Amino acid sequence: MGSTQYDETAEVYDDTLNVLTYARHAEEPTFRAVMGDVSGLDVLDLGAGTGIWTRRIKRAGAGRVVGLEISAAMVETAREREADELLGIVYHVGDVSQAHEDIEPAAFDLVTGVNVLHYSASRDELVAMCRTASRALRPGGRLVTNCANYDMADEPDYYGPFGITATVPRPRAEGSKVRAHTTMGGRPVDIEFYLWLASTYESALREAGFTQVRWPSWQISEEGIAQYGEEYWQRYIDHPPTLVIEAVK
Repeated sequence: MGSTQYDETAEVYDDTLNVLTYARHAEEPTFRAVMGDVSGLDVLDLGAGTGIWTRRIKRAGAGRVVGLEISAAMVETAREREADELLGIVYHVGDVSQAHEDIEPAAFDLVTGVNVLHYSASRDELVAMCRTASRALRPGGRLVTNCANYDMADEPDYYGPFGITATVPRPRAEGSKVRAHTTMGGRPVDIEFYLWLASTYESALREAGFTQVRWPSWQISEEGIAQYGEEYWQRYIDHPPTLVIEAVK
């Protein structure tokens, strides 16, 4: 899994919220809506990064909240944030595609993973990530995540208005590597991830033990529409860079 590519930007990673307009006005309202009321739930956040979503989930009233992240630098930053706020979140360094000794099986009601599954370089690795989520969930528990859209726009500047550019190989194929570019804390940052068909994600999730797989639509915040206009967001809705997944064990 390639998320160690964020090591050098850990201290400025949270700046993505100021650069990527869709992170604030599409990802946040949509994930909150799909997760629903998390009050009292035990939650595992996969690919937790610096804890942006982990902290949001805990502040929303979740019970025990645990973050798992492969980048030691990101976890260090997340733990520093935790020391400042004392929310009671525990972070572990570990690869989502591998079992982690500190993640107990069947111990969580909800597993989240914002922008993590598409770092799978192979279908086997994708299945392994899905199994990590499935193993951690109690029966009836849910995974709420997203994945790179196989049919994302291939014009490099298509997503420029949202703070990111992306180079999609032509012709694209399953496992194609996409190179994206953005900024964090004023620094240029390049990110690489992989394209898999929606049907591949669904089959991997079912192979990992999920019984239902749903694909919720993106929701744009009222604030985002008021600030940027409907036409701006229609571009995102027509060809979203990622798709939302809700899977039930």
